[in-house]
Amino acid sequence: MVTNILRSTICVAEDREICEPSLKLLLLSLNKYSPGTVINLFYPPAKGCFLSWINKRPQVRLQTSYLKSGYGWNVKPQAIMHLIDSGYDEVIWIDSDVIVRGNPIPMFARLRSDTVAATEDALGDARDDRNALRARLWGFPVGRVLPFGLNTGVLRVTKDHYSLMEQWWELLQSDGYQDVQKKEWRQRPTHMLGDQDVLTALLTSKEFSEIPIYVLRRGKQIIQFDGVWGYTVAERMINLLGDGPLFIHQFGHKPWSERWEHFDDLRDYVKKTYLDLSPYTLAARQFRSELECDVEWMDPHYVPSKILRTLGMGQSTLVGLPLAVVLDLARIVKWALRTLRRSELVGREKTVSAGGQ
Repeated sequence: MVTNILRSTICVAEDREICEPSLKLLLLSLNKYSPGTVINLFYPPAKGCFLSWINKRPQVRLQTSYLKSGYGWNVKPQAIMHLIDSGYDEVIWIDSDVIVRGNPIPMFARLRSDTVAATEDALGDARDDRNALRARLWGFPVGRVLPFGLNTGVLRVTKDHYSLMEQWWELLQSDGYQDVQKKEWRQRPTHMLGDQDVLTALLTSKEFSEIPIYVLRRGKQIIQFDGVWGYTVAERMINLLGDGPLFIHQFGHKPWSERWEHFDDLRDYVKKTYLDLSPYTLAARQFRSELECDVEWMDPHYVPSKILRTLGMGQSTLVGLPLAVVLDLARIVKWALRTLRRSELVGREKTVSAGGQ
């Protein structure tokens, strides 16, 4: 039970002008569903057109000066500490590629002040953390194990977690982490893929293992639309009843900056068609008249996506369902083949070992 009222704010940060459409969409959705909440926006590239647009949103407090150092996703602990230093007790971070479908404040208001909230990560082998791999790779004594890595697209912390934020920031600024970030994503080790892997390592370490974690579950509370593995059939079936998840997170390819006219092969065409059916895009359409920028990316670009949008009546659970069935089957087959190969490899190793005895 919450015993005191926390001074709360939503924190958003962005340093890429190309992401201005998504930034506006997040702010518009927050204005619709949580109009009384103060939003602190860090957006140094803000120019005249954006400044004119943001002046119509009095709940947004725009900060155009850069923070101490670094930006991108690694800015999170720095921005959060800045706001706590400014007098806020609770900071709710939301990535700029998220749209809300309801008021997020009540979800966190019932949490104790010592509780961190983060989200379940998207599907994929790189997301697994069942043996506290990230903490071990950083050399931390393990205090607990999570079934998956945490995603920081939505994150809630309070002033109780200041030391956690400090250590998170220090690790993100370390030479080892900074050097790894210069590499292509697939070449990075699991514990340094991004900021969220570092936070997962800290929260599973012995030092911070006593901090309660509230996890927003994928498909139930947040849609993690991560390419072809995003928004599975099972998640869609759950969402057929009710209002669906509160958050829609569009990470990976961005529909507002996609080169729709170009695709390499059939596989790429399928990926782009699925992106064209993104629940993020479908939710964004309600705000198209308020964006004051290009909105053609919200329209369907391929014949299959036009047909499926029509058949699904614009509902995010139904529009991409036929393709989700195909992609889920492909994922299951891929997993089965990989498991079979591993079993065969183990069998060969046992045979070789037995033969050498």
